[in-house]
Amino acid sequence: MKKIAFATLLASAAMVASAADFVSIDVDHVKTASGQESSAQYVRAGKTINGIDYGLQSRTGVGNKGGMFNSLEVTGAAGKLGPVQPFVGIGYDNGFNGAPAGSYTYGLIGATTGAKVGPGYAFGGVKTRLGTSAAHETKQTVAFATYSIPVAKKISLNVNASKSYQDIKETAYGVGLSFGF
Repeated sequence: MKKIAFATLLASAAMVASAADFVSIDVDHVKTASGQESSAQYVRAGKTINGIDYGLQSRTGVGNKGGMFNSLEVTGAAGKLGPVQPFVGIGYDNGFNGAPAGSYTYGLIGATTGAKVGPGYAFGGVKTRLGTSAAHETKQTVAFATYSIPVAKKISLNVNASKSYQDIKETAYGVGLSFGF
């Protein structure tokens, strides 16, 4: 079952990234509740196909004391409830340093909203993990916000902030670039 879910995740990721409406590359400084620090690099892509907004996120976290975590998420959203867009998705966490025993899949549910504010665009949301395997019952809810400021035609500077709760407690802030196509 894990192999089928991962193959589906990779196929969906390839489809979304191959013809994206946008791609963003961001780097965040991350601090855990226990004071450990790391950096997280994100590559995100989005594409609307037949009225469904697909999203792809690859996150690689590198600890300041060594070690690496990587996750890949694919989401889909159809329609809005007023200014709010609910979404569902699937994710794959590769575990600490890619150890096979530490990897797991999970479901996602969340919502986003955004609006033009001043010269840029403010975007925010919340997402939570659902249905992690019994061996890896990692609960995480993340609240996130980005402000994108245009710097050139179809290029924007991103300023990011996020906070996660439950089993994974982190605060992050960072910058990045978005490219529209």
